[in-house]
Amino acid sequence: MTHHRACVARIAGSLIAAWTLAGALPVDAATRCAVKTASGTGPTEDVAKFQVYEGLLRSVSSGLWSEWMVGGKTPGYRVGTPAYVCLKNMGLGVSCTGRAKICKS
Repeated sequence: MTHHRACVARIAGSLIAAWTLAGALPVDAATRCAVKTASGTGPTEDVAKFQVYEGLLRSVSSGLWSEWMVGGKTPGYRVGTPAYVCLKNMGLGVSCTGRAKICKS
């Protein structure tokens, strides 16, 4: 692995670890919000990000996820724009980790 790739991998790993810890935080009772994290893998970055988004919604509620899958909406919740870190998997697709703030309306 070249020096540049090793550095990128270390930085991405640090971000993912920090996001994972943030995703473990409980819901803030005052704002009714939580920061959630999820990961996904796919043949393209778009597919991996789709899987991340599904995971974010499932981490809140399987009902929320199913509402989004059927109608493209998240009734009762506000989902912030996810932030992603994606890495190519040595010719085997892309892995992404993402996090988003999800609030109950």
